[in-house]
Amino acid sequence: MIEEMLDAEYEPYLISGTGGITGQAFLTHQESGVVKAAGRTVTLDPATTLGSEWWNKSGKFWDTVTPPSPTFHKARKSTITDVEGRFSFNNLAAGEYFIRTMVTWIMNDDDMRGGVIGKLVEVRDGEVTEVILNKSPK
Repeated sequence: MIEEMLDAEYEPYLISGTGGITGQAFLTHQESGVVKAAGRTVTLDPATTLGSEWWNKSGKFWDTVTPPSPTFHKARKSTITDVEGRFSFNNLAAGEYFIRTMVTWIMNDDDMRGGVIGKLVEVRDGEVTEVILNKSPK
């Protein structure tokens, strides 16, 4: 019963809509300047009850663990950034989504820097939401 209710929250996100998202992902570093998320996967997940729980436990840390819900996986969208770290999603249903990617770079031969950047965004019918990903999720 609870599982059916949680899956039902995804129904509006499974249909094609008229909203969209465009944006750019990058981090700034004192020594390296701007580091763009070139060639990185950007994921977009509906901010449902299950999606919010996943975001707080795993999603904002780029943990590969996802809920066992087939509807969660069906509703997820992803794309790859271009060389400038730009990305876009089209034909989105109106609603709130968690969007994330990673920006990393190497310092001093093997010192990995950067990490997950992401946030909660709202998509409206007939509008394109501009998103800048440049901070770690809270």
